[in-house]
Amino acid sequence: MAGELVPLVMIPRFTTYAGLKPTDGFSTVGMDVTEYESAIINVWRGKLVQATAGTGPSPTFLVNCEGSTDQNTWSPCTGTSADEAVAEDTEEQLVPQLSKRWFRVRIKLTAGGGGTDPVVSCWAVGYLEQRLR
Repeated sequence: MAGELVPLVMIPRFTTYAGLKPTDGFSTVGMDVTEYESAIINVWRGKLVQATAGTGPSPTFLVNCEGSTDQNTWSPCTGTSADEAVAEDTEEQLVPQLSKRWFRVRIKLTAGGGGTDPVVSCWAVGYLEQRLR
């Protein structure tokens, strides 16, 4: 039997990210998920554009569901892989298992083919599943 589902908004509709943060991407604030065993996160993204177009590969949008014991060292949650790709105008569902105290969602943008300043609008909403006692 599953635990009660609690609504969750990690990235509000329609948040826009612009530019590159190559070392860590754009991260939500870590939240204490001690009372929860898993999450159901629906991620959507719009068109990914660049201020200056490049030649070669297209820019990319990657999402990570991460857990931490200390809010300093983050790693992918079990049930998801690092750098999940989400296609344009598509909603993807991620189901991370929450085995660590802290949880966050991280967005990574990469410029394609020498282009600059990628921009994207996205959101990440869903539910936390409470642990059964």
